[in-house]
Amino acid sequence: MTIEFRKQGEVFSFQDNQGNDIERKTEIRFDPLTGESARLIFDPGLKIQPPDYTEACEQTGGKNCPFCSENLQKLTPLFKREITAQGRITQGGAVVFPNLFPYSKHNGVVIFSDQHYVRLEEFTVEMIKDGFLAAQSYVQRVAAVDSKARYASINWNYLPLSGGSILHPHIQVMVSDSPSNYQKMVAEKALDFKKDMGKEYFTALCETEKTLEERWIGEVGDIAWLHAFAPKSHNDFIAVFSKAYSIDDVKEQNWIDFSTGLRALFATLNEQGFASFNLMLHISPNPESKQPIHVRLIPRLTLGLLNTSDINFFQALHQEPLSFKLPEEIAAIALKHFEKIQ
Repeated sequence: MTIEFRKQGEVFSFQDNQGNDIERKTEIRFDPLTGESARLIFDPGLKIQPPDYTEACEQTGGKNCPFCSENLQKLTPLFKREITAQGRITQGGAVVFPNLFPYSKHNGVVIFSDQHYVRLEEFTVEMIKDGFLAAQSYVQRVAAVDSKARYASINWNYLPLSGGSILHPHIQVMVSDSPSNYQKMVAEKALDFKKDMGKEYFTALCETEKTLEERWIGEVGDIAWLHAFAPKSHNDFIAVFSKAYSIDDVKEQNWIDFSTGLRALFATLNEQGFASFNLMLHISPNPESKQPIHVRLIPRLTLGLLNTSDINFFQALHQEPLSFKLPEEIAAIALKHFEKIQ
């Protein structure tokens, strides 16, 4: 099993109402690790208009928000003493507390700061770093008291288009006895790759993409960034913590470097008109497998005058992503912003 960037094309031929021939090409790409397919479809000149949440901020902030400072201590729940004697975990301006509506056996919510509405360009390295350091602390505390909960991830729904139900920026930290479908498939396929090739997949992927320079974006410290070959949305950025194979391997400097790169990606999203995203940081349950921590980030949006969801039957039921954007072109946009931070 080698890293293969496999794709195939399909062409739909038809005529307009004047009898002129039209051809539309669909490119089907296959993920080099899992074999899952994604479709690059005709771009009609997609123009994204980011929503403005200023009015919503005024309506939902302060006394109306459980995460704002006047309500945080009164309305958010507490962890049991085995996690922290203080009930909540703090790191700089970040605070971690239990999710009232958990997705898994252990589910913490991390708020970044007192600021209720933070635009992409307003996130600072310090703010992001503290949020993820706090999330790391929660994962480590759970691991110390529950050996069965081995599947950990840090997840971010930013703004309502991503599925975020509260405007106040926050991330979700999940630690479960059971893997998600993504965690299960990646673990199995990465193990198969290592048995077959004698090397770890994400390390090999970074080496290959860096050599090709087609979807490679750059490195900040020990964090490598690239764009997925078979994207899960119109952008699909991957970050690889090249020297961190467990949550304990991640140092504060790694979070600083990650936050620096993430801000460059926020600028990349901004340039395209994207204001919302989903992010997942996956932590391998087995440090001995030497699978580095990796991140995926995709934008979320609505389409047209009806504010149509960007997810339709193809993604939801066929479970195959669609993208209007060519990964190589998006990587080139991101590269410009990464060059500014070097």
